Amino acid sequence: MRMEEMIKIAGEKKIKDWKELEKKLKPNYNKHWEEAFTFFEIRICTRYLKPIDAILNMKSYNGEGFAIVNLQCSMIETIESFISGIIHIHPHFLIKNKKTFKDNSKIYIFFFNRFSDKFNKLNGKNFYSNIRNSLLHETQTKKNWFILAKSNLPYNNENKKHIIYRNNFQDEILNILKEYKKSIINGDKFYGINSCELRENFILKFNHICNES
Repeated sequence: MRMEEMIKIAGEKKIKDWKELEKKLKPNYNKHWEEAFTFFEIRICTRYLKPIDAILNMKSYNGEGFAIVNLQCSMIETIESFISGIIHIHPHFLIKNKKTFKDNSKIYIFFFNRFSDKFNKLNGKNFYSNIRNSLLHETQTKKNWFILAKSNLPYNNENKKHIIYRNNFQDEILNILKEYKKSIINGDKFYGINSCELRENFILKFNHICNES
């Protein structure tokens, strides 16, 4: 049995399933895009959303927010990479196989600039340094950045304190995923990106995932 018939990339969906579907996809034609999005949706749901829900449902407040936001950081990188067509070939990140960069803080800058209104103008570079890196490498936050459970905002900067409200943060990510799904399936413009480009980036990212699996 070939590897593409064995390796699962989204729940029970395998590389061969994507390759068969990808042949039918046309960025300027809506047919098959709902099916295509299920690959992304299942991948995100099983690897991020369900684990986050499991932690939230514990209803415990003894540091679980660190695990939740860590998963949210990984999800942000995944979502923005699909939106912008970013692939990683160590040590470089490539945008649409052309423009390259090494510092993946740019992914957070792109994401939070794009969705600035949703996250109360959160600074992506500072988030990357004081939340993402600090959580991943040292299991802490730095420089007056904090993680709390919930409020009426996903992020607030008050009295020189930067607070991520993990539950509200998750709500905004879920809203973005709903909007992204609608744009991919219906061929709608998405935050300044036309539908064809958005779909081309989607295909590029999934092809890269399959090639690197």
